[in-house]
Amino acid sequence: MSASPLRPTPPARVARTTRLTPPTARLPMMPDTALPDTPDTPARTFPAAAHADAADLPTLAAQPVRERLAAFGAPPAALDALLRAGATRLLDSDMIIAQPRAHAAARAAERATTPLRYEQSAQTEAVLEQIAHEGLAPHFKPFMRGFSHVMSALFLTPEQDAKVQAYRAAGHHLRFLMSDGGGPALAGWRSTVRVEHGRTRLAIDKVWGIEAHRESIGLVAVRAPGAFMPAAYLVWPEQYRTLERAACGEPFLEGGLQLGNVRGEIETTPEDRLRIGGPNVFNKYLTIVRPYFVRALMAHVGWLAREGRLALSPAHESVRRFVADAARAQSRSSVYGADVVQRVLALKFAANELLGDLVRGGAVRRFDDQRDLLALSKMEGSAYRCYYEIRMGTKRA
Repeated sequence: MSASPLRPTPPARVARTTRLTPPTARLPMMPDTALPDTPDTPARTFPAAAHADAADLPTLAAQPVRERLAAFGAPPAALDALLRAGATRLLDSDMIIAQPRAHAAARAAERATTPLRYEQSAQTEAVLEQIAHEGLAPHFKPFMRGFSHVMSALFLTPEQDAKVQAYRAAGHHLRFLMSDGGGPALAGWRSTVRVEHGRTRLAIDKVWGIEAHRESIGLVAVRAPGAFMPAAYLVWPEQYRTLERAACGEPFLEGGLQLGNVRGEIETTPEDRLRIGGPNVFNKYLTIVRPYFVRALMAHVGWLAREGRLALSPAHESVRRFVADAARAQSRSSVYGADVVQRVLALKFAANELLGDLVRGGAVRRFDDQRDLLALSKMEGSAYRCYYEIRMGTKRA
């Protein structure tokens, strides 16, 4: 059959060959190139004199993140490239419409802070040392259990804490359930609290909770009527076992991390609501644990490189080292405030962009390692969530 004149005949397909790295060979070090990787043929650019604006849109989009990271020192050029690429990729319609044409003026002074200390830091530091030498897989659970003690120590009443400790002694772990079946926006959450005929009911629809399919003490974030921040309730094991629970997908980290979904409805009491810490209880919790989590991610990347499972170029290593050092400095802080929250979000954003770029660029050999790194980039704050919160914080400043 002859080709239609309105449909040009496609060109003949050119055969391509792919050379695979032998399974026993270690990955070579990647060349020190600008990040993210570009094709062999450079993109066409205009001479500097042709630019009418002082800064291009990618630079302006990345500015809020870069300014937060600059509190730890000048970010390396490779990290600047990742920030520009990441911020440009994550701009949604509202952000593009609202993006100003010039750099926002820097604030003259830090905003107010309040004390916020992590008493279990010594134990967490010890686990981080183990992760650096043996990777995250064998130490993920004890590492995350340390974070559950943050919640107990800082945000539970003495009566709530005593009850949690009694259940822990009986073998139950505290599971933090945040991700909701209704999506990331609080307004769409299906997990809610309501009062009917003088009784308080929790509707629970939580997804991707760490080991959430196992019988546990639940710490569940829910949407409360008229509230702009989630409310948190403790769900005790005898209540938790009545909920519908199921493992979600294949495990991560060599079988050491299984996610689970939880659905159902229970009756609760005002005594089971978290009140210490105010409406920002989750923000305070995440501000403490995120720097430690970022440090664990950077330690795991370094371990994968030493094991020959990841090719870490000098450019990528400069990003990893900067983020790790900045997270270490932030984890030693003992204050909470709006600027601290923003810096912590910027750290997680930078870590996420590094993990994503390593996977996209072919630096990670094994599928399971690729899957682990991308999953870890979503935990404790995805790149979009961090970027969105940073931009919102910039508006409120």
